[in-house]
Amino acid sequence: MAERSIVDIGKFLQRYGLDIGENPAFGGVGAGHSPTGYHPIGAAIDVRDWRPDVAPAYEGGKPIPWKQRTGELAWRAKQLGLFNEALGPGDPGHDTHVHLALEGTKYISDPQLEWLATGRHGKDKSDVMPGATTQPIKQEQITDKKDSKQFQDLLNESLRFGLLSQLASPSQSQSALSLLQSTPGLMPQTILKNPLA
Repeated sequence: MAERSIVDIGKFLQRYGLDIGENPAFGGVGAGHSPTGYHPIGAAIDVRDWRPDVAPAYEGGKPIPWKQRTGELAWRAKQLGLFNEALGPGDPGHDTHVHLALEGTKYISDPQLEWLATGRHGKDKSDVMPGATTQPIKQEQITDKKDSKQFQDLLNESLRFGLLSQLASPSQSQSALSLLQSTPGLMPQTILKNPLA
């Protein structure tokens, strides 16, 4: 994954034919935005789908109206959970575009951004959100024992992913490895015996 700013994200989205504006790096910020909001400080972009009224969201996809494409883009941005703000159709003042705000930088992968732009990612064009198995599930969504097991499995997967990413950081690797080794079921024993092999 790469650490990216909102400008990096905007440039990535442009590669998929999306129009990016309302940011100093993309032509400036127009009047009408809150002076204390994300736009004036360059931490937000507005994403517009100005391709033909009915067009596919990705090459080879089914043609759909631009309003539907825009709504789906807003939904995907909210599902990723990476932005300080993600607003689109259905949110006041955002019926024609998607507003994305991100302070600083965040680790966002190319597949996540491709999925954001198109709803598809990867060589096989999967429509499943990248990293979906590491996305949090709310406890209130659990309805039975089968779901409870799924929740525990996803929780373990999320914890494993976070701890493994810490192993790459020399300053945190010893504490992350200790936690992995002391938590039953998080890692196969063959990996724990020699994690750097």
